[in-house]
Amino acid sequence: MTDERRLQEIQRTSELLGLDGDVSQDSAEARLPCPLHEECVASGDNNLVLNWQRSSYACIGTGERGTLRDLVRQLESQRGGALVPALREADPEPPPLNAVPIDAEFSEVSRATNPVLRTEPKVLQLKPEQRLPTPEEIQADREERLAALRAEKAEKSKGRNERLIIGVLALVFLIAGLAAAGLSAFANYQAFSSTVSDPVQGRIWGWAGVIAAVISFGGFTFVYWHAANRRMKEALRALVFAFVGAGASILGTEIYIRSNAEASIAAVETASSNRSVLESQIADWRRQLEGIPPETRSVEGLEAYIAEVERVGRTEQKPYRDAQNELGLARRRDELTARIEAANAELLGQGTGNILLQADKRASLPSWLFAALLELFSSQATSIGLVALLLLSSGPRRMEA
Repeated sequence: MTDERRLQEIQRTSELLGLDGDVSQDSAEARLPCPLHEECVASGDNNLVLNWQRSSYACIGTGERGTLRDLVRQLESQRGGALVPALREADPEPPPLNAVPIDAEFSEVSRATNPVLRTEPKVLQLKPEQRLPTPEEIQADREERLAALRAEKAEKSKGRNERLIIGVLALVFLIAGLAAAGLSAFANYQAFSSTVSDPVQGRIWGWAGVIAAVISFGGFTFVYWHAANRRMKEALRALVFAFVGAGASILGTEIYIRSNAEASIAAVETASSNRSVLESQIADWRRQLEGIPPETRSVEGLEAYIAEVERVGRTEQKPYRDAQNELGLARRRDELTARIEAANAELLGQGTGNILLQADKRASLPSWLFAALLELFSSQATSIGLVALLLLSSGPRRMEA
């Protein structure tokens, strides 16, 4: 270590400890209260021993030892100051080979060649205006740091809670959007496949409608992704494809809904036109049913009676022949009763006002409006959910941006 560097370390140590270099005491040491440890400060004893000749220090209370350079670094880190330029160097320059080291046993010759070291070391004392921090001040500073750490921890916990809530909502939006996209894809498949009569071509056009639905709900996510990365041309192209897919999906859904509504209306008209025919048939069946004697037994009972007569071998008797005739009437009665019930169900299910009321309810919402709403739910809900998950996966800094 050069003499100049050694003097700079001594001067810097004196400045940080607030010592007065003009006050002399002993030959080579200086003692003062140790500011490095809390227990030393609390005791108030002169625990810190500075050896100017060895450029070292020692703490009697804790047994800590080191060079003045280490002491300067600790004091600087406590007070937040910067080292002087001469002390910032990472590695001191090596001494020349003919240099005489300065230690506790240096000779009088080396002392004579160093005019700075000719005088006896002086004991430095604290200046009144640069006092050491009190235990109360140290405790207050510690409490402030703990409060700052607790606030930082609370902020991190709040951030985790927000990410959890946003993640759950993003998943809900994504699932709802994909469900709407599935409905739209089904409607597109049915609508586009019905535009051609050939079954193979119908399936091909149906899957084209499914592809349009996929482009619709995925295109808007690409628009955000390209725009967030400042690729405006790609974002514009993705926006065009997204709108084309959305238009095709709206058209397919509207065609599907309108065709179902038209089929329902046609069924109502058909049932209305067949109503008079069904009523006349029911009247004819009722007249035939009135011609059957009411005392006619059931089919199950007559079949059991005939089987018993055949078992005992009395088929030549008149009651056997009468039972066979009555069995024919019983079967005819059951057939007429079943036809009348089926015709009545047809009239009640399609020929009365129930289905007309259902058709009116469906017509209250235009098919194009329902198709547009379904497409909006499909494309925007999935886009919002995917974008939110993308932001969550990219980290908190990306979310704040």
